[in-house]
Amino acid sequence: MQYTDELVYHILQDKFGFSNFLNAQHEVIRHILDGQSCLAVMPTGSGKSLCFQLPALIFEGLSLVVSPMISLMKDQVMQLKALGIAAEMFNSSMTSPEQEAVITALANKQVKLLYVAPETLLKQSFMQRLDSNPPKLIAIDEAHCISMWGHEFRPEYRQLSFLRERYPLAVCFALTATAIPKVRADICSILTIPPENQLVESFDRPNLLLLVERKQDSFAKLLNFIKRHRNESGIIYCMTRKRVDSITDKLQAEDILALPYHAGLSDAERHHNQEAFIRDEALIMVATIAFGMGINKSNVRYVIHTDLPKSLETYYQEIGRAGRDGLPATCLFFYSVGDVVMLKKIIMGSDDPELNRITKHHLDAMINYAETFGCRRKPILSWFGELYDAVNCKMCDNCLREEDEKVDATVQAKKFLSAVFRCKEAYPADHIVKVLRGSAAKEVLSAGHQDLSVYAIGKDWTAAQWYNLYQALKREQAVSEGYPAFRLMLNERSWEILHGQAAFEMPVSIAAILAEPTTGDCDMELFALLTNVRRMLAEERKVPPYIIFSDRTLREMATAFPQETSAIASISGVGAYKLKEFAPHFLRVIKDYCEPKNIRQLVSPESDRTPPPPPTSGGKSAIVAQYIKSGHSIQDALVQFGVQLNTIIEHLQRYLEADGKIDPKIIRDFYALDDQAIGIIQKTFNELGMNTLSPVYHTLKEEFSYLELKLVRLEMLAKIREQESTI
Repeated sequence: MQYTDELVYHILQDKFGFSNFLNAQHEVIRHILDGQSCLAVMPTGSGKSLCFQLPALIFEGLSLVVSPMISLMKDQVMQLKALGIAAEMFNSSMTSPEQEAVITALANKQVKLLYVAPETLLKQSFMQRLDSNPPKLIAIDEAHCISMWGHEFRPEYRQLSFLRERYPLAVCFALTATAIPKVRADICSILTIPPENQLVESFDRPNLLLLVERKQDSFAKLLNFIKRHRNESGIIYCMTRKRVDSITDKLQAEDILALPYHAGLSDAERHHNQEAFIRDEALIMVATIAFGMGINKSNVRYVIHTDLPKSLETYYQEIGRAGRDGLPATCLFFYSVGDVVMLKKIIMGSDDPELNRITKHHLDAMINYAETFGCRRKPILSWFGELYDAVNCKMCDNCLREEDEKVDATVQAKKFLSAVFRCKEAYPADHIVKVLRGSAAKEVLSAGHQDLSVYAIGKDWTAAQWYNLYQALKREQAVSEGYPAFRLMLNERSWEILHGQAAFEMPVSIAAILAEPTTGDCDMELFALLTNVRRMLAEERKVPPYIIFSDRTLREMATAFPQETSAIASISGVGAYKLKEFAPHFLRVIKDYCEPKNIRQLVSPESDRTPPPPPTSGGKSAIVAQYIKSGHSIQDALVQFGVQLNTIIEHLQRYLEADGKIDPKIIRDFYALDDQAIGIIQKTFNELGMNTLSPVYHTLKEEFSYLELKLVRLEMLAKIREQESTI
């Protein structure tokens, strides 16, 4: 279909209130508008939904969105309606009159986006009605549910392949945040998406601080963390219902409003608690892993795991519920060897040896994450097939420890290692700490360890301090861990310390990074006032507060102090509809706050809302282009940056569109079309224009792939830039 970048940017600003795209959003949207079915794998918080919502406003007719969670459908439909967009949902939670109203609107072509569950599409009665208004775009959210290799396989999802046969002219867009290469291949196979049309963005969430703590005294640590973040929203995940109820009761006893969520509660209780959480009436949800799949709450500032998740995919998805607004958020995980033993007993009981092998593989990866002494991002990203080569991420406990001031701990290290030796290198760290602290625990007394010379010589340190020392010794390979029962053993480095041949230093505690989060230049007094306005507007409209404006938008207002309509229009997240509907309420509060204090607005008023031009050649596109211009091939770039060919092409096109220059021969050398084929494609581009690929693709009777068309177009653009430089 015909479209222009100007139209795309206009809709982005006018409807959604954003002046620029995030990361791969523009590339994905271009694929869809060019009529190319594709799979996008993008991390949580990267704006996956916009990738189909924006094209839906350009396509003539209906766009169908398949979603597994009713709560997620409800949330997105509310958000779209708050933007003035005709969106509806159709599912089993609706009454018959509500369903009929949607069917009528559908028949009258009054719906732009229709959200449905996969089960709904398996009903012939619904499909016959949908046939009267066939979709132009089919978006399949949480597409990893299609694959048996995924961590949330759903059989009804695998049946969605019939949509491709029933609506062959519709563009199919599959999207997910979690898919390893094998899962991605399975999705493309089932939905007949060309393998080259995979758009895989980095899985890294740079705004998430990753922390792992020992489970010793975990509730005390958890309570301390929550008190430091008392006014912030968070989710606490537990393995069992019993643990959910226990932690909820303990928090409520501390006058902290936390609510439980698990399958043992009634539907009414779960619904009430979930609504209270998304409306900010309760800031903390304590839940089993079932919670959060359908929640799009953008201002979750922390996610805490009190127990070991079953896999890195599960863990990645759950921590993905933090920091969706792009602001800093913390992911705290309490780990113990005991959890490993218990979880293995629970999940390794299958009679199927292959299933046990896969399950163990997933669990081992999770253990590796918890026990690594290196950057915690590396095992997560490696699991998803991504290389992370940063020396220090500065956003995980291990990397922060490397930068910490170090103190001499040789005396304490000698005490610890002596205790390991006196206990005959046969006990785990928990036991060694009990001996050092003079514990009267049954296992200490039954072993006769109260009679050892090292018994109670470490009373001056807390258990937590000894565990930190143990982790430091292990990290520096000054103590070894063996099996069974994770017993500690001395090694060459241990003896060097014991014999005084080597000193031992350990980092100062990183407790400072758990302190109250910094607010930057945001005026928190004004932010609190704006939050109250948002809450009142949300209550009037019976929607969650973030539907009105996100925390990020309010923080920007409380930083820039906009006091004119044109100024608040430039704030991210304020589109035309929200500018008219909500902005006056916030402007009034900002003016009343700023005038007595003589605070001037820091944003420049704009006379119109003209969308900006496409991004310049800075950033990643320039890096990719300069790498190739320095003598490397496109194939080299694929390896160097670890991305798909589509992504490299997109970066080079952006660079050229921003008046950059690349030798056309570099592009020509990469593809294998003969001169005659290239001539035919170039002639067709000259006749139909280079803005969109779909008309060229169909005019040439699908003889050439979209990838080949992109490469020829890229070479043509490079030649144009080359010719311009000689004029």
